[in-house]
Amino acid sequence: MAVLLTGGTGFVGSRLCAELLRRTDGAVVCLVRAEDVAGAEQRVRSALKGVDEDEDVAVSPRLRAVPADLSADRFGLSEHTYRQLADEVDAVYHCAASVHLAASYERVAPVNVGGTRRAIEFCTTGTPKHLHHVSTLGVFLAAREAGLPRVIESTEPTFRTCGSFGYLRTKVGAERAVMTAAADNGLAATMYRPGLVLADSRDGAAPVNDFTTCVLAAAIVTGCYPTALGSLPASTVDHTAQAIAALSLAPGAAGSVFHVMRPKPLPMRELFERACEHGHRLREVTAQQWRDALHAHRANPWARAAHTLEICTYTLGLTLECRPPEVDGDVTALAAAAAGVVVPETDATYFRRLLTRLQQDHRESLSNP
Repeated sequence: MAVLLTGGTGFVGSRLCAELLRRTDGAVVCLVRAEDVAGAEQRVRSALKGVDEDEDVAVSPRLRAVPADLSADRFGLSEHTYRQLADEVDAVYHCAASVHLAASYERVAPVNVGGTRRAIEFCTTGTPKHLHHVSTLGVFLAAREAGLPRVIESTEPTFRTCGSFGYLRTKVGAERAVMTAAADNGLAATMYRPGLVLADSRDGAAPVNDFTTCVLAAAIVTGCYPTALGSLPASTVDHTAQAIAALSLAPGAAGSVFHVMRPKPLPMRELFERACEHGHRLREVTAQQWRDALHAHRANPWARAAHTLEICTYTLGLTLECRPPEVDGDVTALAAAAAGVVVPETDATYFRRLLTRLQQDHRESLSNP
């Protein structure tokens, strides 16, 4: 069994790549944005070295990298290479996305929607392939405002449930493309909707553009945080990757939708309370006072980034009306438990590890301007 993976150098994708190498016996072929094969190999193997303690994974001969462009026809591959891959691969894990929370729909749609359509086309070329599509629970971020205070795996996302945010609208569009192909063309497809992806439970690692990193760092820089009324479905990045891999290989996965999250949602104020426990002196302020503080510290990149993220109104739940909905993932939790997936603790020790890593990696940026 050979599988094709997009997004294998990303936060979730690199860990999913490691899990697929551990759990399958065939080749894992990664499409990577690079100038040539050597560059693609270097990128994906470097990503694996940085996220996995198992050195054998990063040097596995079953790992292959192909330079590609998801926004181009045939992924930018030659006709010969494309057809060869289409005949070799029998499953596609589409994890790649342009994640820019403040971007317009037009900016990120070529990769997020166009790339998904090309993944669908690839799945229906040559040997029929199973598409494992990684979406996001963010497609329901504005569901409460749209009249849905609670969502479950079978709830269908719409452009109303995701709000006006360009990135989330592209994820709804991508899901619709997958569902249409499954209904009209018989595509075997499975949908995975991770919640807020938290730092790795093993070492506290998170990318510099991570949402949690951004709001925590902004609070530390400004010395304050807003009254947060929302709770978000969430899980650590390592659990997210493990769950997707395990669920994808379980019998009967085709046609399923999974909400990949820890059993209980994360109250967003807990992020700031954990920072206080870690020794940061933060005061709780109103939403407007927080925005004013961010503006006053706009010379700092963290404060400037948080100030431009209108999505914070919904993710943090800065008003009662804009709180995220309740998200049910019971069906997924049962399936993941049956597949042997263990949910890591996100307790005080975990957040201490996360905050320590944040300080170590970004000490200079966390200082007040």
